[in-house]
Amino acid sequence: MSVFFSQSYPNLRRIDLSNSKDLTDIPDLSRITNLERLDLSGCTSLSHIHSPIGFLKKLAFLNLRNCCNLVIIDFGHIGKMSSLKVLHLSGCTKLESTPDFTRATHLEYLDMDNCSSLSTIHESIGVLSNLTFLSLRGCLELDSIPTDIHSLISLQTLDLCGCLNLTDLLPRQAFSSHLISLILLDLSFCNLQEVPGAIGELRCLERLNLQGNKIFSIPSSFRALHCLAYLNLSHCHRLRPFDVLPIEGATSGGRYFKTVSGSRDHRSGLYLFDCPRVFDNNWDLGWLFRLIKVHILQPCLFSFCL
Repeated sequence: MSVFFSQSYPNLRRIDLSNSKDLTDIPDLSRITNLERLDLSGCTSLSHIHSPIGFLKKLAFLNLRNCCNLVIIDFGHIGKMSSLKVLHLSGCTKLESTPDFTRATHLEYLDMDNCSSLSTIHESIGVLSNLTFLSLRGCLELDSIPTDIHSLISLQTLDLCGCLNLTDLLPRQAFSSHLISLILLDLSFCNLQEVPGAIGELRCLERLNLQGNKIFSIPSSFRALHCLAYLNLSHCHRLRPFDVLPIEGATSGGRYFKTVSGSRDHRSGLYLFDCPRVFDNNWDLGWLFRLIKVHILQPCLFSFCL
């Protein structure tokens, strides 16, 4: 198969081997220097991605979704994957660590949903200054994230929903003003007992999902989240009354609907479903009133769910 690809089609730009159930190893594609897209999704017998793939200098799209027996991805230390922009790894349930991203510095989209064995993220993730989308949704074994995540200055979406072992989520410096582009942060069902106060430094944040955690309170630093348009605290059974949301500031929700790719939710508002302790006392609805005024003029669904 290696000879077939490299000698017969040296100028091939796309290869689709998806759902090749009996494929145990990918052919040597290093001579196909113009290859731009490689789809290996659903190759359930594939266990290794070897370093020769690192020589594909024009490869921009690599799909490894649902390669459920994949255990190693090696981009190599010699090659250069400077064109790689999209990497799909969702459903790689046996993958325990991410590849070294040092050679893929222009990566923009990284999807690792439901990599249920993933426990380690390579520290080189900090070099991905062009990354806009990072999803680790359902990575049950993940217990830490490198502090260099704060270097992702282009990151717009960070989804950590269902990462149950992130109880001591991230060091304070991870959520900092360096994440100047972050619009959406999903920390739902992460078994958190405390909300990191440093989230208040994410001044461009518009959407925050904290539902299903064991939190008691909301940090006072949230007063600085002037762009916040969506806050989900549903199923936070221990949450007490709070009055720490901004009541004035920038227009909320505008960038999300225009720029965020891979969005799953287009609602705005406040969600406090199944939070019985929140209503023990009266609390200020100023933040909601401000959002109502803003969203009268915007074509999106606004909700207030108690």
